[in-house]
Amino acid sequence: MTVRMNTPFRINDIRSDVRDLRVHYEQLTDLAQELEENENNFFKTTNLRYFHLVIQRIATLHDMAASLRDYSIQVRDLYQSRLDVKQNRIMTVLTIVTAIFMPLTLIAGWYGMNFENMPELSSKFGYPAVIIASAVIVAVSIGFFKHKKWL
Repeated sequence: MTVRMNTPFRINDIRSDVRDLRVHYEQLTDLAQELEENENNFFKTTNLRYFHLVIQRIATLHDMAASLRDYSIQVRDLYQSRLDVKQNRIMTVLTIVTAIFMPLTLIAGWYGMNFENMPELSSKFGYPAVIIASAVIVAVSIGFFKHKKWL
């Protein structure tokens, strides 16, 4: 459970680390280019090719860091989409439960008013009729949701 809860934070930490690496590689590239220019003739001309090799390797590492950044974005988006799907399923269930019990709440509220002039209250079949009507409403609602493949 803690792994799932920490996943977004871990992904953000990784993205931050990759961003720091990219900045670091950009600075190393600038340094190696400055040294390769050899403005003060500090290095021998034969050794300048090594700086070019270093620049190429740093560029490769920079590109790998960019790929890791893109990959971390994809992982975050995938995690977020899975979380959205899970939340949508939960909302669907809550909506279905609400839709099933809303008519029953209406019936309970209606008969809870205790009016004297309601003929169902004096009939001996009034209470069973309300129970049967409630059961039919629940059955029809569940049948409808199963037909629509929401359940």
